[in-house]
Amino acid sequence: MQQLRYRESINIIIGDMLMKKCTRKQFAELKTLFTALFLFFPVIVDSHPPTDPEVAANSGSGFDESSSAATPESKNQARIIGRIISATASSIQINERTIPLSASGEFSFSADLPRGDFIDLRHHDLQWTLYLEPGKTVALSLTAGDLATLHYQGDLQPINEYLQKEAALNREINDFLNQQWISLHCRNEVQYIAVIDSLKGLFLNALFSFQEAEEDVSAHFIKLYRAEVEFGLNELILLYPQNHFRYTNDRVELSPAALQVVTIAAIDDPELIHRPSYNKFCKAWIDHYAEIAVAQSGEQKHYNLKKMDALFPLVPRLFKNQELVDYWLSEYLNEHVQNTWLVNSEKYIREFLSICQTDLYRSRIHDLYDSCREAEKDHVVKTYKSINGFSLQAHLFYPDDYRAGEKRATMVIFHGGGFVLGNPSWAFQSGRHYADLGMIAIAAHYRLSNYRDITPIAAIEDAQDLMLWLRANSDSLGIMSNLIAASGWSVGGQLCLTLAIFPAELPLQNIDTVPNALLLTSPGTDTRGWFTELLNGADIDPLQFSPVDHVAAGLPPTLILQGRDDTVTPLRDVQRLYDKMIAAGNACEMNIYDGVGHLFTPTALGDQGWPKPDPAIQSRANERAEGFLRGLGFIGEEVRR
Repeated sequence: MQQLRYRESINIIIGDMLMKKCTRKQFAELKTLFTALFLFFPVIVDSHPPTDPEVAANSGSGFDESSSAATPESKNQARIIGRIISATASSIQINERTIPLSASGEFSFSADLPRGDFIDLRHHDLQWTLYLEPGKTVALSLTAGDLATLHYQGDLQPINEYLQKEAALNREINDFLNQQWISLHCRNEVQYIAVIDSLKGLFLNALFSFQEAEEDVSAHFIKLYRAEVEFGLNELILLYPQNHFRYTNDRVELSPAALQVVTIAAIDDPELIHRPSYNKFCKAWIDHYAEIAVAQSGEQKHYNLKKMDALFPLVPRLFKNQELVDYWLSEYLNEHVQNTWLVNSEKYIREFLSICQTDLYRSRIHDLYDSCREAEKDHVVKTYKSINGFSLQAHLFYPDDYRAGEKRATMVIFHGGGFVLGNPSWAFQSGRHYADLGMIAIAAHYRLSNYRDITPIAAIEDAQDLMLWLRANSDSLGIMSNLIAASGWSVGGQLCLTLAIFPAELPLQNIDTVPNALLLTSPGTDTRGWFTELLNGADIDPLQFSPVDHVAAGLPPTLILQGRDDTVTPLRDVQRLYDKMIAAGNACEMNIYDGVGHLFTPTALGDQGWPKPDPAIQSRANERAEGFLRGLGFIGEEVRR
């Protein structure tokens, strides 16, 4: 009955405003936008994945989960004990830890918890969240397959029963807004904020009623839950302009009234650093003001560099707490290094280290700098291009037995990352591998799309310029210009294809960008969908850059390594490329590996997150790649001059 009343309230709030009056794009695209909208029960995939596995692993609740090491005497020790009836898996996932179940389905979890926090649990296909505090023990029981049977006992029982009740309501709202997401963002700002603000009121009114009914309810829980509501919903308002543009192609800016709605005093609370909703909101908030500062800069400079220039004076104005100033500058600097590499970051690293007052964040940036420098020690680094103050480098890995004056076959490696993530270091391991096989290997550096001044077209231009630079300087680099292979995974594979299918050339020097062989792993093959979106409204026909639509005769020998269950670059699309290559008379081989998806991630793990290649499949693929290169004369004692 309560759910029915709640659904009716939502319908009254949104009403005719959400009648479909705009062109509806494919619903599948929504998963790249709708980020954990309602608090603890997200149903849509985050559109901004972490930069690296370490960031992903550390984006959780911020407490020490070396739980078994927590002693009973520790005042911060918190526990979850429980039983899964008729368990459908042998373990339960609690945050990032896997806890085994006993034969009767019982489990025990403990952790040193510095403060109260929300804990995520998963058993098989069931997910839920509970609240836990230092010194408390939460007991629960659950019949597998049915969250309605979830029952709490012990400490914090009223709070966790409240969360359980709210979870069902959250799912109702999620389902409704999923269906109305595009239409909602086609509305004007006033209508949009009215919906979001009314939903915020529904959540907070329910929370305040609970607080009044429970005399001893934890003040920290109320603080956290309220922050989740306000940060989560206010972030959507901050993101309204870009989502409105996505669905209407109409650029708008938030009004002063809208900015007043989203301003929250709690942004200066360091205790909230560990909450994902706080981080997402604050990043959107900082980005909004950084965008204004960048727009006012008349300097001819890469957008990412202008943004970093703006952030150093901006962040201290937005935050009063010095720890938060240091935290946010370190967060943006880490992201900048990861996506532009050290050559475009050293100036900002020096500036940060000169002003940072928090040892933790100073150490993190020091360690990041040292790790980048260490990664570059075993190879030669040369700048092949500079544009708008942004430097692009070739990282050259030479075989141990290479001697000055001789020439070797070469492998150029393009990393993946959806055109928006990655740096040359992602290809360092592959570079060392090919150098061990006797080749010169180059880890490529190219510009990433940023929804501003850089689109995937820039990445294509950079790949072309790198190949032309390699051939133009082949004598000094020790490269056999007629034995340059290109290797890449995901969009890196797509860049390899563009080099061959859309060649650039330097006619006077009689050189072009066409590689002498292509080695493609889980490659992108066309420019429909994601590539088109990254064009950010530019008046460009994306199909003119679509490899699969321009396959012709005379392309280099090609090896494709593909997981059968790939959902990122699906087999059907790669099969289409292969079929067209064969039909055009090109030498092309495709190896399909069962039981794995994108980049050989086991199917059971899902391949939409960070790649986790199956070691056995990866080894088989590497062996086939080596055989392919040997067969073409790229590897062997005789391949040197």
